[in-house]
Formats: sequence, structure tokens, C-alpha cells
Amino acid sequence: MKNKDTIQNFIFESLPVRGEIVHLNATFQEIMEKHQYPPIIRRWLGEALVLVALLSTLVKFSGKIAIQFQGKGKFNLLLVQCTNELELRGLAQWEGEDITEEEILASLQQGNIIITIDQENANQRYHGIVAWQGKTLAESIEGYFKDSEQLLTRIWVEVDEHSASGFLLQRIPEKAVRRESSLDHDWEHINYLTATLTPHELTHLDNKVLLHRLYVEEDVRIFDERHVMFKCACSEKRSANAILTMGRAEAEEELQAKKEIVVKCEFCNHEYIFDRVDVAAIFHSQSDEYTSSGQVH
Repeated sequence: MKNKDTIQNFIFESLPVRGEIVHLNATFQEIMEKHQYPPIIRRWLGEALVLVALLSTLVKFSGKIAIQFQGKGKFNLLLVQCTNELELRGLAQWEGEDITEEEILASLQQGNIIITIDQENANQRYHGIVAWQGKTLAESIEGYFKDSEQLLTRIWVEVDEHSASGFLLQRIPEKAVRRESSLDHDWEHINYLTATLTPHELTHLDNKVLLHRLYVEEDVRIFDERHVMFKCACSEKRSANAILTMGRAEAEEELQAKKEIVVKCEFCNHEYIFDRVDVAAIFHSQSDEYTSSGQVH
């Protein structure tokens, strides 16, 4: 299979249905290597990464889109983000050395999934609440599109030890005047064909070969694939801003106790270390900005 670390869109020329295929290979491995995730957590995080990548090309935005769940049980946090440039990152947090499938599901079923879109150079942020449905994240996202966007959607996800892949179908509004029964028949027909998709086909076949095998009698237009990669948004500047948020008094207490302040990125585990001189420069810079502009940036 040559479609590694890519996402590719396609449409049916004569049917109001569109689709996407995503493959995360090196991207998946790099994200998983940042933490010592057990296999069950790798699978849930891999599914979430596939879903946020699929959503990133369905929604028009310039910035980043995130899927987040905060649980009440042993499974505390699942957070994945994707930029409009298809830069992915994600993390999961849980309690205890061992966690079971039942405990994860119990945590998920107690809360909601939140979809957030942060637009670049804009003050507005979109929040969408996704009610938990079924037994997978994919089923919940399908329900979100059906209930909130009135768009029928089906998603297939496969996560193994080395990769995560996903396949999405979505019925799109038909501009031409057609009977609803005809639209339903078309949607059911494509879903019937896609139901034959196997995990091996999704993870190993080239996209063009896969689409031809599934829809041999349909006219499918395939768009250029786009590259997906892992990239963390952390930086020394963002870490310095975190120290500013602490405030001078709390920062001073931390320096007295430990001689330095360590800001650790939860996504990639990179540590940014600031000594007393660094911290003084951070607050001095803030003071200069306030003096010159009358406000803190």
C-alpha cells in the first residue's frame, strides 16, 4: 500500500454521496511513542486521531479542530487536534496501571464529546456537543452529523499495532429535484456495497484499488491525496506564556523550591526549562509591553 500518512477525498459522479479515506502510519507511531500507552489506549486514541483527521476535511476552517472527552471514571481525558494543514497531535489520560474496555466505556457513557474549532485570527470559537452513542467514538460522530447537521454519515475505523485507518461516507444535499425515496435508495445501495469492506482491505489496499473493488459499477472521482503528519504546537514562547499565567509570586515560590521551572508539554512530553534569569526576563518583557502599549499582549 502506498497511501501512507494521507487523506484522500472522493465523490460519486451520479450519486449525492462523498467519502474520505485516511491512513496514519508514521504519524500514528510517532504520537504513540510520546507516551507508554497500553494496547487498549492505543486503539481508542488511534480511533480518535482518525476521526479528527476525517473531520478536518469535511469542515471549512483555518486554524485547528479538536475532539475532546473528559470522563468521570478511570478514563479521564481523550484529546486529539488537527490543523487545516493536517498536522495531528493527541493524548489520553487514565487512572491505574490496568484499565479495561468496560471501564473505558463506562467513563465515556457518563459524559459528552466536545468538538471545538478555533479559527486563526478570529475571536470566535465553535463548540459542538456530541452525545455518546453506541459503543465507539465513530458511532457518536455519526450520530452528531445525523442529529446536528442532518447529514447521514457512516464511518469505518481500523487500528492495529502499527497504524490507524478510516473510511467515511456521507450523503450530501442534492441540488437537483429528486424524490427522497430515490435518495434513500442510493444511500442504502452504497452502504450495502461498503459493508463488504474488510479490515485488511482498509489497511493494506491502495485507495484506488479499494474503491474500484467496492464500487466496480459506479463512477467514482478521486481527488489528490494530502499528506498527514504529526506536529506539536508547543514552543518556548507558549511555555513562557504559561509562566506569565502563573503570576510572579507563584513563579518565585517555584524557583525558591526547585531553582528552576519546568514546563512540560502533555502532548509530546518535551520539557522547557527556565531558570531564575529566564523567568526574570519573561516578566521584564511583559512589563515593557505593558508600558509601550498600555496593555498586556
